[in-house]
Amino acid sequence: MKSYISSIVIFNQNGEKRNVDFTEGVNIITGDSKTGKSALVEIIDYCLCSSRCTIPKGRITDFGDLFCLIFVVNNKTLIIGRERWQLGGKMYFIVENSILIEDLQITYFSDKQKHSVKDVQYRLEQELGLQVSNLEIDEGQKPKKASLRNMVSYMFQHQNLMASKFALFYRFSDFYKRQDTIDQFPIFAGYIGQEYYTDLIKLGNLNKELKKLQKSERQNENIDKKIRKELGSLFKDYYALVGKYFEDDKSIVQLKKLSEDLPDLDISQYTSQNIVERYSKLNKDIEVLREKETKLTIKIKELVDTNSVGYQYIETLEELKEKTNISQPKKKEYSCPLCGEECKSLNHFNDKILESINWLDKEIEFTKLYNSNFLEDVRKIEIEKTNIISQIKRVYGQIKNIERSYLKSDTLNKLQEKIGFAKAKIQFYVETINEGLFEDTNEEIEKLKNTISLLEAKIKTFQIEEKKKNAKLEIEATMNRLAKKLDFEEEFKPINLNFDLSTFDLYHVNGYDKIYLSEMGSGANWVSCHIVLFLSLLRFFAKQSEKSPMPLLLFFDQPSQVYFPQGTKVMATDEDEPKKQRDIDAVNAMYKTIFDEVDDIKKLTGIRPQVIIVDHVDGEELEIKEEFKKHTRGNWRDGNALI
Repeated sequence: MKSYISSIVIFNQNGEKRNVDFTEGVNIITGDSKTGKSALVEIIDYCLCSSRCTIPKGRITDFGDLFCLIFVVNNKTLIIGRERWQLGGKMYFIVENSILIEDLQITYFSDKQKHSVKDVQYRLEQELGLQVSNLEIDEGQKPKKASLRNMVSYMFQHQNLMASKFALFYRFSDFYKRQDTIDQFPIFAGYIGQEYYTDLIKLGNLNKELKKLQKSERQNENIDKKIRKELGSLFKDYYALVGKYFEDDKSIVQLKKLSEDLPDLDISQYTSQNIVERYSKLNKDIEVLREKETKLTIKIKELVDTNSVGYQYIETLEELKEKTNISQPKKKEYSCPLCGEECKSLNHFNDKILESINWLDKEIEFTKLYNSNFLEDVRKIEIEKTNIISQIKRVYGQIKNIERSYLKSDTLNKLQEKIGFAKAKIQFYVETINEGLFEDTNEEIEKLKNTISLLEAKIKTFQIEEKKKNAKLEIEATMNRLAKKLDFEEEFKPINLNFDLSTFDLYHVNGYDKIYLSEMGSGANWVSCHIVLFLSLLRFFAKQSEKSPMPLLLFFDQPSQVYFPQGTKVMATDEDEPKKQRDIDAVNAMYKTIFDEVDDIKKLTGIRPQVIIVDHVDGEELEIKEEFKKHTRGNWRDGNALI
């Protein structure tokens, strides 16, 4: 995608116009301080839908009633206008095939519709091909879109940022904007679009559905165990009646299938003892369970009684302690009031009292601790007893069922009738299951797993991490190639710059040591790092231009400020001359690197990206002054200025 700013236009309320024209490639505005150079980046930012106005207040805002950006995107000319902030900051957005700057007057906008900032931002994003409308992969979250406002972090290097050691990117002081800009790098690189995030949203929803089904499956497993136990008991009763052996531990599916082909009574082999034997076994089972219940009841009573005795013992000890506190010695040693000699017998008695008090304290503490342990033992045994009682109830129910159905029934006194009744109970239970007592989710889970697997395989084809790894290597290779041409201190040579795409941190690697930008000394190092990084990003996005929505625009504000804050034409003594020449050489190398890199990108991609530079230096003392002049679009000196 070809994209560049062809003009910045400012109208006042009377229709007077000020404009600065640009072309593709490098554009330089040179001039003195306070001529409006740095305001250009703020005007561009304002017209690119900034949520606030940072155009410096004063002459420019006093004059400006409408700020305009003529932005060329491929074969279209986008005319973006925005009213001054005090008027509400409403915007215009018009698409033309082309327009001559001479023909653009304030009257052009008189019949044009005003839009909100959000509407213009949306339309501009559409023109750039930035159409990712939802990045949130958790359904229910407020949709988050890829934003033009995150793109500007890659395009603008303001004056206070250009030589900063603490920050590399515009707007990164806001943590959330920083993170969004980093996260959306694969979108800006053209690696992924809405399809990728839509697939991620689908995958998230499918995984949620899978978890829900798996939870249902676990619940069904519990139901399955209960049903198999109850249905198995009916099968045991039936098989006992027909004189057959029943193999336990069958699945629900097996039991349902077996219910359709139950064995009939074989009179020659049947013995009525089978059901009686099962009845007897259940009675023995319940006797064992009753015996366990009795033992647990006795154990609980013993522990409760012991616990009660313990509390009584503690109370007795505490009463005794109260008495000993009253008789506690007032002195450590006693002597005769008449002769002054030590009363050994009395002191010995005193020691015994103190020793007894210490023993009493320890005994109370130990007894309380020991006593509290009984309570936990009682709780555990009561749980065990409750489980035993539940088993007794279940077995007792089976016994009563056999008594009612097979042993004491007046209506079912014939064997065939008893068998028919047992078969009817089995079939009724199976029909209940077939009516949807629980849902069989196994097949649905398998289908869902297959769908998830296919979707995960599709998402992997985007190869995001591999592409980011290659992008990192490509950006770093360009950075280090350009860094060899710029001014770095000797201690950082040979330069080995790295750029972390997960954090957007830049650092120099010296052996195993990482030296981050904030740890580097000298403004020359800082400004060089900024220049090589953003030229490298510009090259990278240009190579991705067929798929990337990123505008190929880069704005450098005062890149020479660390060398010449007010320009190169300053008085210098003979002693200062060598240093000044070194600074001139560094600035010369800086501009030559920018010129050469833009030309090289054009040769590589067929697109000449736009670099706008505003600076104090006029190029007259540079070795490449002719090329500097060729790229100069304005020289704001001797009364010339933006306004």
